[in-house]
Amino acid sequence: MYEFTPFKKSDKLQFSSFIPFPRELLEREEYKILNPNAMLLFSVLADRLDLSFKQIDKNSKVKFYDDKGNMYVIFKRDEIQEKLHLKRSALNTALNLLKDCNLIQEKKQGKNLPNIIYVGKTIGMIEDEKIIKFRDVQNQHSGKNEINSPDCMKSTPHNNYNNINKNNIYNNGYNKKSNRSKSSTFGDIEDYKKRNGIEDFNCLYANKFN
Repeated sequence: MYEFTPFKKSDKLQFSSFIPFPRELLEREEYKILNPNAMLLFSVLADRLDLSFKQIDKNSKVKFYDDKGNMYVIFKRDEIQEKLHLKRSALNTALNLLKDCNLIQEKKQGKNLPNIIYVGKTIGMIEDEKIIKFRDVQNQHSGKNEINSPDCMKSTPHNNYNNINKNNIYNNGYNKKSNRSKSSTFGDIEDYKKRNGIEDFNCLYANKFN
């Protein structure tokens, strides 16, 4: 092993390779139950998921997605233990914590075969996708008349997209500073919902996102 060598002020912080690590795992209250092993495991699984996507890009005969199009990884327990320097009990704990946070799901393949591991999207990713879809819907229906009442249940299917004013979203929501992580607009959306008496964005759509 080499002796300790500190960075110099003339150096650049540049490593040969990285694995993805979502900052929100450190900052969101929903993920406070995750221990360091679980957070590192999620990053390693996400890195392996990237390889699954690359198989698609290469038009490989080996596909890592099911008949519903859900991506997955195959990672044997002993391989994970070796990579993360973990005992089996510590690995099982980390896996269970990720399951509790809806960050992974496992599916058995059969006797003597490793489990399929589905890697889930983080809360921030899900929220950002919903905001993008919401903005797309607003753009598509920007020419329709507004409904003044914030009560989604009283709106008709034809006009239920128009309960939220587009300018309010952009000017009052996105431009305000949130107490949450800068990587998420969740706090801004919650403020908007409270100000306008809206409990759930899903009620604004004829078809829900999921």
